[in-house]
Amino acid sequence: MIGLTAFVILGGVAPFATNKYILNSVLDYFLIYVALAESYDILGGLMGYVDLGITVYFGAGAYGFAILYHVLHWVAPQALVVAVLFSGFLGLLVSFPMFRLRGFYFAVATLALVPLGQYIVLAPSLGKWTNGVGGISGFQANSVEAYYGIFAFAVFSIILVFAISRSRLGLALTSIREDEQVAESSGINTRLTKKIAMVICATLSGVSGCLFAWSQGTILPSVVFSLYLAFIPVTFALFGGTGTVMGPIIGTGVYSLLDFVLHSSQVQNSQFAWLSSYEQALVGLFLIVVGLFAPDGILGLSRRIYRRQKTRKLRGKELADDKLAPMKSMLEIEEKWKAEEKEGEQE
Repeated sequence: MIGLTAFVILGGVAPFATNKYILNSVLDYFLIYVALAESYDILGGLMGYVDLGITVYFGAGAYGFAILYHVLHWVAPQALVVAVLFSGFLGLLVSFPMFRLRGFYFAVATLALVPLGQYIVLAPSLGKWTNGVGGISGFQANSVEAYYGIFAFAVFSIILVFAISRSRLGLALTSIREDEQVAESSGINTRLTKKIAMVICATLSGVSGCLFAWSQGTILPSVVFSLYLAFIPVTFALFGGTGTVMGPIIGTGVYSLLDFVLHSSQVQNSQFAWLSSYEQALVGLFLIVVGLFAPDGILGLSRRIYRRQKTRKLRGKELADDKLAPMKSMLEIEEKWKAEEKEGEQE
């Protein structure tokens, strides 16, 4: 709760302490990535299903909102509601064939949905609405209003994931993660539970896509349906620690800070300017670091280090007590002799 409180306070005052560029190009992306990572953590962290295709729901929300709001001239709230409902419904449809698969096969099958989504929006028959390769642009909202909208949704996503993790649904999801057959034999409706988790994940990702389109004012199929974006929520959740509320926030924060430093004027005007060209390679580097040194994320690594230090202190105290034990016993014997001598003298 302390971390969430600090997150809310810092996020609330951010527009007054920074400029439009930082707000629109750094903080908006950071909050969108936080919401996406939290959305992924419902499936990947709590339930143990690595879904690499949640960017499909993100792209569906972004394109749905942009088409309804900018092309068909709907009002923003109506466009957002319909686009989000479409994303949730898409997640429900996808859940039927995908949950027949498990493990590696599930991950690869969901990843295959990403280029399929890009192929659909690039179809010539939909060109009058999607504008093909050029995407949709020209509807950017006020930067401060868009920021607070994204910020409010990111906080909502964090609270929702926390509530789910403490609910009966969260218990059912973790039971599926530990052993799906045992969970089913113990009375949990695993099919329904997995579908509910997929719909929630798709809906949250769809809202993220809508807010992304609204804040940036431009969506391109090569961006919202990119493999790079597909790995971002997975990477950040794994780096921070899956199955935890703060893990995705920490993972996203570390990457966003590093990305900001690489694109800062100090680095761009130095001999290290070439590093910003390998921004996408950072995602792969994050995965390698997690796999080698922190398979349970930064939070898991910090907990292990804390437990080790605590264990060492306890062992050191026990050893010190053992060394002092003979001395303590001798003192106790001397005190006993003195007490007996006093009793003899009194007699």
